[in-house]
Amino acid sequence: MDLSQMTASDPPVSDAAPTKGVGGRDSALRDAMLLKISWLRSFLAVAERGGFGAAASKLHLSQSRVSAHIAALEELLGFTLFERRVRPTALTEPGRILASHAREALEQLEDGIRAARASLHPGYGHLVVGSYLSISSVFLPAVLASLGATQPAISVELLEGTASSLEAALSAGAVDIAFRPLQPPVLDPRLATRPLWREAIIAVMRDDDDLAAKPNITIDDLKGRPLIGNPSGSPDDGGGFDLRHAAGEAAESLNIAYLTDHPTTLVALVRAAFGIGVISEVALATTTIDGLAVRPIDSPTAYRDVALFWNEKDDGSPSLTAFIAAAIGAPPPPAVQRLGG
Repeated sequence: MDLSQMTASDPPVSDAAPTKGVGGRDSALRDAMLLKISWLRSFLAVAERGGFGAAASKLHLSQSRVSAHIAALEELLGFTLFERRVRPTALTEPGRILASHAREALEQLEDGIRAARASLHPGYGHLVVGSYLSISSVFLPAVLASLGATQPAISVELLEGTASSLEAALSAGAVDIAFRPLQPPVLDPRLATRPLWREAIIAVMRDDDDLAAKPNITIDDLKGRPLIGNPSGSPDDGGGFDLRHAAGEAAESLNIAYLTDHPTTLVALVRAAFGIGVISEVALATTTIDGLAVRPIDSPTAYRDVALFWNEKDDGSPSLTAFIAAAIGAPPPPAVQRLGG
């Protein structure tokens, strides 16, 4: 939910910070009453994105507007929120303390608004769902159809990303629930999970490649060949995780030449003879493979597990519970193995 919708117009920043925020309890209460939600949203966006430009893009505001919000907030509070001489922009110690409280306050306010609306409209709910390309293409439509049939008052907003960016969005509260591979493991202990299925990691090559004559591909077959994997990013961010996981201990001996977030790009590179692609079977199903050969990889770790993740504090939310039930009950993609628990 965009809390900026709570004010039909955002008054000029310059009229809202008449005095610096110093003094005792009465002064703190006055400052809290003068503070604007739009300023807090800009403050948290800069803190999370590490820069004013990135925050402006997230909020769909001009950078000058975001800067004005931060300046007004600092003027009201009487202290600096950011160390502007370092990159990425870092919080000062007072800014760090305020950020934790501001984030919690906005979450509480959003919960209150949802609860109030729900009292007027039984069954009302809004979810921001995190996903990635293959899930969005081959599974999410069935989930939304099931949800709409049983809970038509729940609206859904979609945010797509990679395993690492979806975890960050969950931790920051930018999404309510997300589809994500179980591996690499999430770092946030607040996240609950529900496994959905296991899908194979397979090799894709031109049909004139020598390896296309083999019924199965081994990890030794892949050594010395340029390989194309997904997603993009560094190993610490999960870059090329499917390929590395399938290869196991031999991963460091492989030539990972290209990484991409998009199955269509991976297939295009394979078709243009840049290398052999290693990708999950569900992801490959989102694009055409004319002129290519697909082979299973003979490795005990040539798979990835897909799950739902959400913040434990939201357990029991009617909208969240309904979405989880719809995801569990929807027909899974072909050729996957359901996981329980």
